[in-house]
Amino acid sequence: MTTSLATVAVISIGQMGLGVASLLLAHDFRVITNVSDRSAATQERATSAGIQLLSSDEDVVREADYILSIVPPAAAPATALRFVRALTRAPRDRKAHDLWFLDLNAGSPDAAVALQDLFARDAPSVRFVDGGIIGAPPARRDDGSWARPGVALAGPHALSAASEHGARLAAVLDARHLGPAVGTASGLKACFAALSKGFTALALQSYTTAASLGVLPELRRYLDVYNPGAREKAERGIVGCTTKAYRWVGEMHGIGDTFAVQGRFGAQASVFREIAGVYEGLAEVVERQGTSGLDDAEAVVGKLGEHMRQRRRSV
Repeated sequence: MTTSLATVAVISIGQMGLGVASLLLAHDFRVITNVSDRSAATQERATSAGIQLLSSDEDVVREADYILSIVPPAAAPATALRFVRALTRAPRDRKAHDLWFLDLNAGSPDAAVALQDLFARDAPSVRFVDGGIIGAPPARRDDGSWARPGVALAGPHALSAASEHGARLAAVLDARHLGPAVGTASGLKACFAALSKGFTALALQSYTTAASLGVLPELRRYLDVYNPGAREKAERGIVGCTTKAYRWVGEMHGIGDTFAVQGRFGAQASVFREIAGVYEGLAEVVERQGTSGLDDAEAVVGKLGEHMRQRRRSV
């Protein structure tokens, strides 16, 4: 029987969290979580993947060597506070190695600094790491190898220097330490997402408007002729974002905050706060009807356009 390298808590088990957990399990890490407040389906999904379910946050902080926070941006502060409070109720053995907390959420640099301050004030023994996941969730290829996203990390503590197989964990996660300043990893994630998810938001608006005008086939034709590759990228993004739109609302706000403060764009960065509204509209469509029937770009923008017309009439 293979001995686990270290114990990693993954919070929570969404699409990305499940992918990261599966990657770690495949590389001999023990993975735990607390989903006692989640649905039976979520608990079954975690158990089926081989993740060990614990009944409380206190159990998590007692057993974990690392906590990976992978939640929607709006939930990041509350998630960090959960584990600060758990440490207060269930302090770790002083002789044990330090607990590491990796904030891998799509927030702004200022939000990451605020979390660092929280741990420094209320749980100073925790090694806090600012991070961002860039790319799609890990997935095993047909040949057994893994397609992995990149993980940007920053802060005074380098994961590769952690005593409990930190170098191995960093390698498995394809993590790169950017430097000692907390916020730079979150900022890099924001800059990357602005180009990828910002493009998809523009594609949603462009396709929806073209469909409303009755010229979507002509838009596609002109894209194929004058902007090769753009149509495929746009339509892949439009279809692929349906299950993620609710998470991307907060991420767009974080990008706006990053560009306004760190980019010095001020009010000009408010464009991303408006883009958040595009994803909010799509999230409302998915919440109302699910993803059934949203299998191609035309179907997605048709439903989004209908929703926007209804919303406009109700205002």
